[in-house]
Amino acid sequence: MDGNEVLSLVLVKMAASPVKADRDAIARIERECQADIIKITTSLENSRIIAQALNSHEQGKGLKILATGIFWSGVIGIATMFVRPSYVWCGVSLGFVTGIAGRAIEPFES
Repeated sequence: MDGNEVLSLVLVKMAASPVKADRDAIARIERECQADIIKITTSLENSRIIAQALNSHEQGKGLKILATGIFWSGVIGIATMFVRPSYVWCGVSLGFVTGIAGRAIEPFES
């Protein structure tokens, strides 16, 4: 369980608790957030889902960079084979580096 899940469970338990101090604490949280406890826990759950989506996006980034490098090494290697067959490995290497650089720089574009 991550922090948002634990916090959501604790807030729900406190909201249903028979202890007056717990109910008072939940009432203070609701006043500060200007929302009821259900909206607060839903917001926590939504932020957890967004964080998981961002993490999974970052994990696939390295594979995309490698795949782009391999693609461009193939394209430039084939083109070099028709123009200068003796320089095919040079073209493949340049294509690989160009593909990786192009994909790695992509997030920095505005």
